[in-house]
Amino acid sequence: MTNNILSASSLCVSFGSQDVLHDVNFTLSSNEVCGIIGPNGAGKTTLLKSLYGLVRPASGSIRFENHELSGGGVGDRIARQIAYVPQEQSVFPNLTVEENLDLAVTSLPPSRQARRDQQKSVVFDLFPRLRERRRQFAGTMSGGEQRMVAVGVGLMMQPRVLLLDEPTTGLAPLVVHNLMDVVHQLNRDHGIATVIVEQNILSMAKIASRIYLIKEGRGSSFDGDPQGLTKKQIMECL
Repeated sequence: MTNNILSASSLCVSFGSQDVLHDVNFTLSSNEVCGIIGPNGAGKTTLLKSLYGLVRPASGSIRFENHELSGGGVGDRIARQIAYVPQEQSVFPNLTVEENLDLAVTSLPPSRQARRDQQKSVVFDLFPRLRERRRQFAGTMSGGEQRMVAVGVGLMMQPRVLLLDEPTTGLAPLVVHNLMDVVHQLNRDHGIATVIVEQNILSMAKIASRIYLIKEGRGSSFDGDPQGLTKKQIMECL
């Protein structure tokens, strides 16, 4: 009996004549944080976008618990409480922090929209700075603060699975540390299974349950405890 909440089997993704993912098998347990590492251009973001329905695989299967998702799109993922925070800017700069958070729930079923204020309190408890600046336009905030808003928007979806693509790119070390603490807390205290693609590998490894390597479009599980990952091993992976 498996406790996998999200999985991909024999996943192949192509863009035109270019094959990006080759026969990838991936699983995410309901109680884990899985860190994905690999060289630039290896297919890490493509895997996340495929899991979220932004990219349609050429072949293979994607499942959420017992539900097949391969033929569906983003709407299916939202219905299953899967959220995705992309690497690129994903906040509306001309809206306030609170307006960004409120807008995120408009695509949810009424039963989940009714929990908007409760979920907003969760976001503000995790990111007290956002509570302080809830009426500030997102575009006037620092890069780190905007990433907090972006993660907060993802959390407003009330996810059971959270997909994070390079959440700490360009951030100061202290902000990186704080954001990783939040990801760990979401998993530990709120039971959110998380997949995180990250270049700050040592910081990510401190909170990861497992490391998954993608290289030249092929995936494999990293053998060993993430907390024991060395710089030498990282260089070999990259």
